[in-house]
Order: sequence, then structure tokens, then C-alpha cells
Amino acid sequence: MIYDATTMRLPLALSADVCVIGAGAGGAMAAMVAAEAKKRVVVIEPGAFLTPADMRQREDAMIPALYADAGARTSSNRGVKILQGKGVGGSTLHNLNLCKRIPSALHERWQKERGLETLDALTLDGLYSEVEALLAVSPVPRAAWNDHNRLLEAGCRALGWRGGGLRHNRTGCLGSGFCELGCAYDAKNNAAKILVPRAVDAGAVFITRCQAVAIEHANGRVAAVEAIAIDAKGESAGRVRIEAPRICVSASATGTPALLARSRIPDPSGSTGRTLRLHPSVVAAGEFAEPVNAWRGIPQTYECTEHLSFDEAGHRSWIVPAFAHPIGTATLLPGLGAEHAALMRHYDRIAVFTAMLHDRSQGTVRADGKTGVAVDYWPDAADQAELRFGLAACARLLFAAGAQRVIVPTFPLRVLHRPEDLAELERIPFEPGAIDLTAVHPMGSVAMGDDPKSAAVDSQGKHHHVEGLWIADASLFPSSIGVPPQLSVYALALHVGRSIAAH
Repeated sequence: MIYDATTMRLPLALSADVCVIGAGAGGAMAAMVAAEAKKRVVVIEPGAFLTPADMRQREDAMIPALYADAGARTSSNRGVKILQGKGVGGSTLHNLNLCKRIPSALHERWQKERGLETLDALTLDGLYSEVEALLAVSPVPRAAWNDHNRLLEAGCRALGWRGGGLRHNRTGCLGSGFCELGCAYDAKNNAAKILVPRAVDAGAVFITRCQAVAIEHANGRVAAVEAIAIDAKGESAGRVRIEAPRICVSASATGTPALLARSRIPDPSGSTGRTLRLHPSVVAAGEFAEPVNAWRGIPQTYECTEHLSFDEAGHRSWIVPAFAHPIGTATLLPGLGAEHAALMRHYDRIAVFTAMLHDRSQGTVRADGKTGVAVDYWPDAADQAELRFGLAACARLLFAAGAQRVIVPTFPLRVLHRPEDLAELERIPFEPGAIDLTAVHPMGSVAMGDDPKSAAVDSQGKHHHVEGLWIADASLFPSSIGVPPQLSVYALALHVGRSIAAH
């Protein structure tokens, strides 16, 4: 069953074999596995339960409904916009369905540095295969690529750069282009569509609009989760307490370490919340002579991997098309009055490419008040140089694809009229306020490792120092992964869920 905490009699006291905190890719998978193993499972989720009928395809309605802090979450210095999901399904409600595995070279490095005895290459490959079958992951047919993605392909071909089509977990897609606002057509094979129904059928109970406040623990064991019901104003409507000998935290790479810190969960390694990666990204917009209509069709079906390397010496930029609906575009474009209006009048002829950084900089996550999070992050000098490189690569691709001019949304606005102008990007000052960074892939904030001296959780997501506590979300990654994390979160949560079920 799925309940809304604000409609229940409060205060509410429950008991379960397993309490899962968060109903995104990680939490929904762990809950499904535990419930199908005959455990009594209660899942709490601060967001709402939304069906395809609720996906209204309007930014003003869906961004507050689907994104944490109504899409306004940033780093403490306001320099990085951090987009994270909420609701039953978490970020899988609004993501673009890209499915890529962690590169084998990166996994080998993790094993060498972190142990990961229960997560060898064969095990991880099997987990990926199971998830790909469960979610019907497949290549997007080239016939379904829109003009926006074809421009990136054209730019790669003109420059002789490596690129290719992407795989998605979608079935019956109509190409409406509204993926980031939730799918009204139920074509996403995501947590809400695939995992939650199975968990409910197996007896799991989901309680929405319910925010975890603290994990109770004593004598080295978990005891219960303290939570609050959240009303329409975001305020506490009453207390909820779930007693459980097993607790799985899947509250995201920002929410999870903040909750652990707020709960005073011991970590002698001192690593919890201190190794955050964000995959920060920069964008460049090209204006073309003919309409691009980038909002139509599947948003991201082609990638440029020419400058994405997983060795120590290579570049670390992954490039894909990136486009926003009108309000989102308007908030990203700089300028005021007539200058801003002039840019928006060309909306239909604009293509946008983004370079996402496989970052090495480490940020921190702190608890902020009773339920909030505070993120401290800014790329170091090496990552700043790589972001400049990625920005120039996006601009070069746009010119190669036929752009008449390239608009770089810095402050002040930069407009490039020919490829020879790209040298100007090398002089962009990297400081908050001079350039905006966006991050949609927080990860690595409670990195797994088999040595309790250097990690808080092991390679099954089980906490080294508190019995009955597991983590199942992108917090577990020991580093940035350089590719979309959705598939890997599902795979790791399948692994963690089996560990929970076995205890």
C-alpha cells in the first residue's frame, strides 16, 4: 500500500523488519528485494506519489513537485545548481533515461584501492545484466533521434571525434520531449513503474510526505527511524516513528550523509560526507539558420566521448545535448530586458551542448537544521581547466555542426562568431557569479570500501560500525563515475538489497 503521512492519524508508530529511507532508484530496488524475501518493509519518502496522470507538462507545476527544494538547491557559495529528485521514484521520475555501465577501468581501480571483495567484475556484470533486463534497456533507434542530437552527431563527424548512440530504459515512447517534467505517457521503465508495484505486491508499505529526521541507535545497533509528516507548506504536521532492526538509507548523496551526521552515526574513518562529487557541467548554445526545435523528441540520444578518459592523463569531459523548456532556458540565459528578450526570440533555432566533468574535486555535505542539507563544493584548479576545455569543445562542435554564432552564458555574456574566437574561453574567470555550473549527478559522499579505517560502509553497503544499517544510493561510489549513475544505482541497490535480505 501507498499512504500519505499527512492523511494518517498522527503521531504514528509502526514496526517493520526493514525501514527504507527514500524511494528513488536505490530505495525502491532495496525495498523490492527485501519485500520479495518476505521481510516486512516500510519505505518513507519526503516527496509525493505521482502517477502519469499527474504529470501536467508544465514547468511551474512539475519542477516544484519533482525536484528537491523546488529545483532551487545550490552549493553554499551559490556557484553550483544541484538538481535532485523527490517523490516515489526519486530522480527516475524526471531523468532522461540514459543507461551506461561504470567503465571497467574505473571499477578495477576501485577494487585495487578499496577492496570490494563482494563486488568483483563478474558479480557487477551479473547485476547490470539483471537490471538491464528488468528495465528493458535498449539502444534508442536512430530513427527516433531528433534534430538536436543529429547536430551533435554532425559536429562529431565534421571534427572526426568519437561519438555514438545511447541506450535508454523506455518503452512506448512518443517523443513528446517532456521527460524532465515527468512522463505523462508512462513510457519510462523507472522505479515508480517497475519496482514499486512489485514491492507493494510483496507487502511493502510506502509512506509519502514523510521526512526522516534521525536514526535511533544504541549499543552499536540501529533501533528506529524518527520522522515527520510534511504538510503542503513544507512544515511538520506530526511525528512518525518506525522501529526496525534493519535500516537502509537511500536518501541521495546529499541527504544520506546529512542524515547520518544528524543521527551521530559513528565513522572513525571520518569520510562520511567529505568525498562528494557532483559531475559539474557547463553549456554552450549555438544559433542556427534553420529551426532546431530542440524541445521535440527524445532529449538525449547521442554522446560525444572523444574527450572522456578514465586514465590519469586524459581529458574528462562527456558531451551530450542539453536543452531546457522555456522557463528553464530563460533562467539560464543571462541579460535583462531587451537583451534577454532577444535571446529568447531565437529559442527555436538554438541547440545547446553540455560538457559534464568526471570530477576529482571533493565537496562536503553537512546537516542544515532539522531536515536540510548544506553542500560545499567548488572545482579545484585542475577541474576548472578541464571545464574550460569542455566548454571550448562544446563550442567547437556547435560551429562544426553549422552554428552561425555560439552563446556562452557567462557573466558578462560571451558571443562567439567564428571558431577562431574560441581562445577567448581560455580567459573565463572561474568563480561563483562569473560562470554558472549545474550538477545533476551527486555521488560518492559515503564511499564504500572494505577497510573500516578508510570507509564507513563495506562493498555490500553495510555500515562497518553500526549493526543493521545499510546504504543504497549513489553515495556508495568511491569516486566520480563519469557517466550517468542511474543504472549503477539500481545495480548496487540490488546487491545491497540481497545483503539486507540475508541478514
